[in-house]
Amino acid sequence: MPASTSSLPRLASPRWPGNAQCVVLVTVNFDAESVDLTETREENLYGRYSYGRYGMRAGLARLLDAFANTGTKATVFVPATDAQRHPAALDAVLKGGHEVGARGYAFEDHGSLGDAEFETLQRAHEALTAATGSAPAGWRAPRGLLSPATLGHLARLGYLYDASFEDDDWPYIVQADGGRRLVELPQFQPMQDATFYEPRHSHVRVLKTWKEEFDAMHAEGTLVTLTVHPRGDYGSGRATRARVVEDFLGYMAARPGTCFMTCRELATWWLANQPGTLEGMPPG
Repeated sequence: MPASTSSLPRLASPRWPGNAQCVVLVTVNFDAESVDLTETREENLYGRYSYGRYGMRAGLARLLDAFANTGTKATVFVPATDAQRHPAALDAVLKGGHEVGARGYAFEDHGSLGDAEFETLQRAHEALTAATGSAPAGWRAPRGLLSPATLGHLARLGYLYDASFEDDDWPYIVQADGGRRLVELPQFQPMQDATFYEPRHSHVRVLKTWKEEFDAMHAEGTLVTLTVHPRGDYGSGRATRARVVEDFLGYMAARPGTCFMTCRELATWWLANQPGTLEGMPPG
């Protein structure tokens, strides 16, 4: 990483596992009908409210094929109600060797749950544990909405990491709920498919942008977090869009020094090897 001429304090570029140049996290937001049910009722899940179901019927399989074809292990964040509604899809994720993380119970706004938040997180945690056979190690907030108490609640439930923030180029550690340490794995909005497909940009533009972003991040040695959705509207589940994902995974893998990890793998490594990257908790 080039030396900075700024006087602002900054975390130095870390030494990645195996002295890699950069680490790539491939993440999937499983989001199916739980998203649509925040706007309508169960009996209205058709027409414009069927894109989530498309992801489960067609889109997820394409993404899993792209991962298999490139030897990629992803971290898939799953709302508990979607896990219960689509056990076969969840089983396909597990059979592919991918990590499953939590993503709320029914795609709630965790910033507005108040006193009900811990109970909601616990309910989702227990449901996902029952559906997968093991407790999730990580969590990602639906729509990125948290409360000042969320990280403390996650620490109480035994989570290792959160993957909701967008405030740094590298992971860092937060101290939550009586001194428990939680790793934050930041996202990056331009590396999220919904950023481009929601306003209906072309898949050609998405691939070009992702390559440019990756080239710059690889040069600096930062964390690269790719986030995709299987949905048919703003996701990568359509045939052309899934091909973009596969092509981009191959592009990153071909660059020397690129290390692919799951979120759990990186959080475990970071906690053991970068214990000084501590940030304070948000006020609350």
